[in-house]
Amino acid sequence: MKRAALAVAGVLVAMAGNAGACATDPPMTTPAPADAARAADIVAVIHVDHVARLTARERAETDRMFTTADGGFFVPPAPSVRFTVNRLLKGEVPVDALIRNGPTSCEVALQQGGDYVLFAMKPQARGDRIVPMNGTFRLDKTPSAAAQLAAVESSLTHPDPNQP
Repeated sequence: MKRAALAVAGVLVAMAGNAGACATDPPMTTPAPADAARAADIVAVIHVDHVARLTARERAETDRMFTTADGGFFVPPAPSVRFTVNRLLKGEVPVDALIRNGPTSCEVALQQGGDYVLFAMKPQARGDRIVPMNGTFRLDKTPSAAAQLAAVESSLTHPDPNQP
């Protein structure tokens, strides 16, 4: 009996540990850095200067939408990010642009003080926020991050003629 209880507890802990993970159908995959760079309009090495907090009204609306059982699709409010472009690798970043920081586990979330390689499409209209694409990654001081950045730079310098 004790073993069965421990087994059930282990399964529940494993399930709870994955509770915040993004779940989509079909599953979302993260593109290789070179593929993300080719697909993006904007590729830049950025530093996140400030992540704004949601207002009380935005938090209340988000809570209401997540607890209402109407089942309708909604886009939750998302904080804005102020950033500095350290290196522009592709495209053009609009002056005074902000980034939409992902409010859910299925979106890119940037942390204040972090450096990132940003992949994004051009904003649709003047004043729209930049939405980071899946594949945007934190540029820390690890060999893995350096290799990813090198792959991005190489893909932009030496485009693959077999790719559309």
